[in-house]
Amino acid sequence: MSLILVGLNHESAPLAVREKAALSPEQVALTLKGLRDRERISQALLLSTCNRTELYAVVGDAGVSLPQVRDTVFTSRIPELNGGADSFLYEHLDTEAVRHLFRVTCGLESLVLGEQEILGQVKNAFEISRSAESVGTVLHRLADHAFKVGKRARSETRIGYGPVSVAYAAVELAEKVFQTLEGRGVLLVGAGENGVLCAEHLISRGVEPLLVANRTLERAETVARDLGGEAFSLDGMEEAMARVDIVVTTTGASGAIIDEEMVRKVMHMRESRALVFIDIAVPRDVDPEVDRVPNIFRFDMDSLKSIVDQSITRRRKEVPAVERLIDAEVAGFMRWWESLASGPVIRDLNRVFEGVRAHEVERNAKRFQSEDREQLDIFTRNLIRKLLAGTAQRLKHYRAGNPEEMERLAALREAFGLDEGKDEDDADA
Repeated sequence: MSLILVGLNHESAPLAVREKAALSPEQVALTLKGLRDRERISQALLLSTCNRTELYAVVGDAGVSLPQVRDTVFTSRIPELNGGADSFLYEHLDTEAVRHLFRVTCGLESLVLGEQEILGQVKNAFEISRSAESVGTVLHRLADHAFKVGKRARSETRIGYGPVSVAYAAVELAEKVFQTLEGRGVLLVGAGENGVLCAEHLISRGVEPLLVANRTLERAETVARDLGGEAFSLDGMEEAMARVDIVVTTTGASGAIIDEEMVRKVMHMRESRALVFIDIAVPRDVDPEVDRVPNIFRFDMDSLKSIVDQSITRRRKEVPAVERLIDAEVAGFMRWWESLASGPVIRDLNRVFEGVRAHEVERNAKRFQSEDREQLDIFTRNLIRKLLAGTAQRLKHYRAGNPEEMERLAALREAFGLDEGKDEDDADA
């Protein structure tokens, strides 16, 4: 039995290929059904996001199943892969497939190092695959380990700390000025993608009201309606600035549209209360001369990018610590994987049953005469041996390369709690 991985991501394939590889939840369910019905692959987890599509599967013969998976999930749908799949796809087996999934949930394989969203995306993929009846005990166990190490990476290291996008950096800077953003008004000048994203982050922190000013009033009204705000034309910008605490600018103007004179007028209208400018336009929308106005805080792309670069540098320093967590989790899962053989299962069944027998004999020993206790011990040992004899005999004929039989062994380990306490032992180790 093998665990296989076939996939592509932002490092291995261009956007044009990744777009064609991406699958909706409905398509994921249909693909998994096709693998189960046509290729007899009963256990598979299919992860599809904007930056990656990966198929993890439990199979009997990797040499046979890898081409089947490659064709069903990728080459049959993406013409660019025919004849050149090796240049875009990557494949991993067993330990390396496990390690890759754990690196994914920890954010080490993401476009943005340490990003948070991927853990939720893997959880969502797991639920879709489980709903499609493609998750058995083996993949359930694998997913549990993946979620566990993903959480530990973010709670025990700083791999997810610090803003790594301009929008997040802008929000954090504004929050440092005001301590809290709840109830602080924001004006979005221009309706570009980065500005809207920044406004969405600010809204999530409780800012209100949201005002939108744009050269085209119709576009301002559309964005304001989507975000739950109020629209203005650029002619009404001064009035709007007087009502808010944060101004996000993202126009395509060829030069500054906000100068020192305008800002002084606005600050007089707002009685000199602090005003933050987040200028993410290139060229800049806000004239640097506004810095001469008291209680003005201006941040442009250079200052924001500097913060992002510092965060990424700090995150890179955390990678070795995350790798150590991954190594330990991979080792723990592989020990369990190797226990999916008849010998270890029979041994652990005997151990668990013997533990119950010995406990009950000890608990009830006083109810018997001392001369009877030896016979009680012999009787209960023979009883356990006979109870397990038939099961042990059948398990001895299980083949290591048969996924269905290995799944039964995994289910036995789960049903009888044969691994209880082992995870704690692994963590201590």
